[in-house]
Amino acid sequence: MSIKPTESPVLDEYTARLALLEELKKQDVYPYVDSFKQTAHATDVIKAIESKIPRDADTVFASPEKTYSVAGRVMTLRQHGKISFINIQDKTGQLQICLKADVLNEKYDFALKYISLGDHVGATGEPFITKQGKLALLAADINLLSKTLRPLPDKFHGLENQETRYRQRYLDLIANKETFDRFLIRSKIVQGLRSYLLGKEFTEIQTRTLQPQAGGALAKPFITHHHALDTQFTLRIAPELDLKMAIAGGMERVFEFAINFRNEGIDPSHLQEFQMLEWYAAYENYETGIQWTEAMLRDVLPKATGKTIFTVYDKDDQLHDIDILKPWKRITFAELLKTKNVDIFADKRTLLEQAESFGLRKEELTGRARANILDEIYKKTIRSSLVGPMFITHYPADLVPLARVSDTDPRIAESYQLVIAGWEIVKGYSELIDPIKQRRAFEEQAKAEHEGDEEAMEVNEEFLTAMEHGMPPITGFGMGIERLVTLFTGQKNLRDVVLFPLMRPEGLGKLTHKTLTPEKKK
Repeated sequence: MSIKPTESPVLDEYTARLALLEELKKQDVYPYVDSFKQTAHATDVIKAIESKIPRDADTVFASPEKTYSVAGRVMTLRQHGKISFINIQDKTGQLQICLKADVLNEKYDFALKYISLGDHVGATGEPFITKQGKLALLAADINLLSKTLRPLPDKFHGLENQETRYRQRYLDLIANKETFDRFLIRSKIVQGLRSYLLGKEFTEIQTRTLQPQAGGALAKPFITHHHALDTQFTLRIAPELDLKMAIAGGMERVFEFAINFRNEGIDPSHLQEFQMLEWYAAYENYETGIQWTEAMLRDVLPKATGKTIFTVYDKDDQLHDIDILKPWKRITFAELLKTKNVDIFADKRTLLEQAESFGLRKEELTGRARANILDEIYKKTIRSSLVGPMFITHYPADLVPLARVSDTDPRIAESYQLVIAGWEIVKGYSELIDPIKQRRAFEEQAKAEHEGDEEAMEVNEEFLTAMEHGMPPITGFGMGIERLVTLFTGQKNLRDVVLFPLMRPEGLGKLTHKTLTPEKKK
């Protein structure tokens, strides 16, 4: 008999499948083969037969006389005496396989006894239309390719427990087609972004993940010890400085899909480990960055998703329809804050008082630099109401210490940010290439760090040395891939677009320094 789904505990099912495995071994059958020659996927077979044979209820076992070899995971099993049906699932979808005793002979009994839900099988045969008008492949041969020991989630309810979906994403991919398709879209978006930049003569490069000091963003880093060098390093918070040093070396246009690490809190729009696309182009300014950003997303998103109007969630779980083909708005940071009677050039004391009046707690702001307090006011009072797509431009210079200041007003930077439904998707600016001004900006950041701002930057002598050797005019762009994909696939949480999101380990207890760090040789 075939192994059918039951309500028995997983352990009982596991024991039963182990028993089947032992039986197979006694028959010198090893159910973990090295390969199977696929000639088609499920959708290939479906398209081939649907284009050649009409769905006629009287047409039984009619075939286009072409044989296909398909492989996949068994999702359903139905036995009807001398004829049985299984549904297999591959990366393209599901296909029904018909098993007939008078066609498979002894392999028919073998299949019924030893093939279970979740197993991987390979089948070869011809497609046909059943009396019920259903497409199937009549198997002339079937082989067990890989025996599974644990049952799949309930096929009628899928995998609904959110924590299980994160911890065992492979089950989520098997049970929920929407999840599977979402990660295909993520891949297509990344491929599209890469193709767009390569089409503009960019060069893709790889920079350091372990860095001597944090740089390129205002964030708290992870710190790790390099035993061979007996030195502390930080995990990259941004690839920005390395990419701009590559520009100094003459590469002119570079980009990287970098994995970054920021030792900050977890919430639906923040992860400690995330992927960011950053690109830098010589001899261009922030205006070019704005134009390319809009053009790139208008090009990539429809190709990856098949649509131009998206229903997206904001951070309050409210839905908005976004038409990316409509004109994208622009507004300056000063104009936005003015709607709350906040002067972006006000001193720190004034901003602290206003922040508290808007409901920000004093302890949250202790030690924060003036510009960071201003940014917190913006996030608290304005950002969630911005639907967009909207470019916010000309941030205060002390909020973007790596950006070029305006020639007409040195208090503001030639910068922009793209906001959609309250999500900050892109940040870009004309880069600061004056080493004297850059040193001064770093020193101001170092002062803020000394006063307790953990997100402030340090003076980076390596980068300053590169600047002193000369950099051309540069514009740069940074975009979180998870945020982009989360927004445009209609999700609420970044974890829903990360295949294996970071979770607290189960059953391991608290990890100690001794657990993670091998003892030094004496």
